Amino acid sequence: MSKKEKLLRRLFSVPQPRDFSWDELVTVMSRAGFSHECQGGSHFIFEHTGGLSFSMSRTHPSGILKADQIKDAKAALEAVGISGED
Repeated sequence: MSKKEKLLRRLFSVPQPRDFSWDELVTVMSRAGFSHECQGGSHFIFEHTGGLSFSMSRTHPSGILKADQIKDAKAALEAVGISGED
């Protein structure tokens, strides 16, 4: 199983992971066709090659994502046809 598959399964696991990091999110999103750009400070825009975009703030100081951020990331991935079974 590749790193992408492991991270996707972990992101989509039930219950939600409580220790999913910002760096892991960036890896998953990049491999799913999203690019990211900092809009100043800790605000990032993730944009998919298909046109979907969403914004998220990087968590400080821990770098661990909050439950709502994980939910938003999963929704964006599902919107472009990627699920935890991919």
